[in-house]
Amino acid sequence: MLKTLSPFVIIGERKFKITAVVMLLVILVLGVRLWYVQIYRGAHYSRIAEHNRMRKIAIPAPRGLIYDRHGRLLLGNHPSFNLLYVPQDAHQREHTLQLLVDLVHVPAHVLARRVEAARGRPEFLPVVLKRALSQHEVSLLNINRMYLPGVDTGMFPQRNYHEGLPAHLLGYIGQIDADTLRLYRKRYPHKNYQPSDLVGKQGLELRWESYLRGIRGYEVVQVDAFGRRVQRRDQLGLRLPRQEAVPGANLELTLDYELQQSVAAAFKGKHGAVVAMNPRNGALLALLSTPQFDPQIYMRKLSHQRWQALLANPFHPLLDKTTGGEYAPGSIYKVVTALAALGDKLITPQTQIECRGRFVLGGDTFHCHQRRGHGPVNLKRALVQSCDVFFYHLGMALGVDRIAHYASKFALGRKLGLNLNVERRGLIPTRAWKQKRHGQKWQRGENTSIAIGQGYNLLTPLQMVSLYAAIANGGTVWRPWLVRSVIDHYGKPLTRYAATPLQHSGINSQHLQLIRNYLRAVVSDPRGTGYRAKLAGVEIAGKTGSVQTVSLRRYQKDSDVSTKWREHAIFAAFSPPQNADIVVVVVSENDRSGGGGTAAAPIAAQIIQAWRKLSTRPRTARR
Repeated sequence: MLKTLSPFVIIGERKFKITAVVMLLVILVLGVRLWYVQIYRGAHYSRIAEHNRMRKIAIPAPRGLIYDRHGRLLLGNHPSFNLLYVPQDAHQREHTLQLLVDLVHVPAHVLARRVEAARGRPEFLPVVLKRALSQHEVSLLNINRMYLPGVDTGMFPQRNYHEGLPAHLLGYIGQIDADTLRLYRKRYPHKNYQPSDLVGKQGLELRWESYLRGIRGYEVVQVDAFGRRVQRRDQLGLRLPRQEAVPGANLELTLDYELQQSVAAAFKGKHGAVVAMNPRNGALLALLSTPQFDPQIYMRKLSHQRWQALLANPFHPLLDKTTGGEYAPGSIYKVVTALAALGDKLITPQTQIECRGRFVLGGDTFHCHQRRGHGPVNLKRALVQSCDVFFYHLGMALGVDRIAHYASKFALGRKLGLNLNVERRGLIPTRAWKQKRHGQKWQRGENTSIAIGQGYNLLTPLQMVSLYAAIANGGTVWRPWLVRSVIDHYGKPLTRYAATPLQHSGINSQHLQLIRNYLRAVVSDPRGTGYRAKLAGVEIAGKTGSVQTVSLRRYQKDSDVSTKWREHAIFAAFSPPQNADIVVVVVSENDRSGGGGTAAAPIAAQIIQAWRKLSTRPRTARR
């Protein structure tokens, strides 16, 4: 008799089969996943696991140092700590950032914005949240490290900017922007630029970025689950990889730091520019543009209010006026008019012109700065006492184009090629220029203002010093230069630079000698406008200039004149008058002390006197 199976048995067997199938499928899925993780993607996850234990830490490279002509250190580095955030190791980002707000006093939205800006980068790369931490902030972060997963501090070399350094000349460093990052990565691929890097933004820091920037190194370290470095670098007895950073190359300048300090002291309280040059080779000895700015402000996030204040400053602290400031040269330009008249044989040294204090042309009257007049004036007296009427006559006889022709012999109206900051061409007007620029014909009366360095004439202080250097050295126009050599961190010269002549003026050497003698009398003659530059035992030749920025006819007394409408005081000088070794140009904007003879000449004299003292005593390098 056949046994019949109970319905319960049948149901039990069915459940067993289903369970077995499900378990088989689960095992199959787990097996496939295991194969995928360990075999197919094994190398990838192995790298991730290894990175959880080992971390490649960048070693920043110090920027190159900058020395003066005597080997004295101008700009170096000092250690500084940055606040770093590693997204991969961070947990509860909002909570971590909120803790940092109280520790480093940076608003939460600012920290969040900096973290957000790093999106798209590998998460193991650190993000710089704050630079130049104080010692107190570093201590607080170290004490609370266990509550701040993904947060660390790193030591970086920071530029040692300090008061007294010429900010426009040296420049500053700031965080690289996206466009510059793309450009530098393409131009200097071996430098390994990263989004948080600091790069040169102005002056030597920008111009010589490719040399000053070093090459970062790296080291591999062990970290714990919180991303903190483990003190025992190598538990297995293995030597962890380390590549030392390569410091940037050093610059040796033509600039004399002690003279630069003397320039800053002599020009204290003034706005404008001072340039000192060696006329024998075009080497720049000192450069100063004021007011200056603090380069340290760019090491941190610059507030909108502070940036607007810099932009709104009427004396333009961000502009390097030595190369980018354009000024009517005033009476220091009279030497060009004089050389043009001598070269075209319109006058001789004996030619006399009557000065009655004014020059009448049609319905217009042009006054001399000495309203009562100078009487009969020859070229020497016209330069010594800066007689405007004498040069009005020369301007009318020459015309604007002939004056411009002689100006071009000194490379005026063109860039001289210093390649430091923004370098402007200045302006030497001609008939054709005015027609093209303004759509108007040149008026005869405009020749009078051009002849005395007013009107459309514009020169930079660098062009002014170049002009007087050429007069002092016999007619050679040198390309201004500032860097003598580039030296690697081992002391090996990479590149050396030498003086480069731009052109020779072709001016008659006797005429140049004549002008040098007359400029000497400007300072030595008690009636000379530059007599306040006279020094005992030091011979100086020079020319004063006082440039009106607005017509002052309606003002009855000096106290009524706003500062921004006061004259620019200018003085150009070289010493000694024969075989000069220094040329100085001082441009003092809106000077309340008076014109070039009163305000600028004594400053130039102080600078030349300081140079004489420095030149006669031995100096040792300070590194």
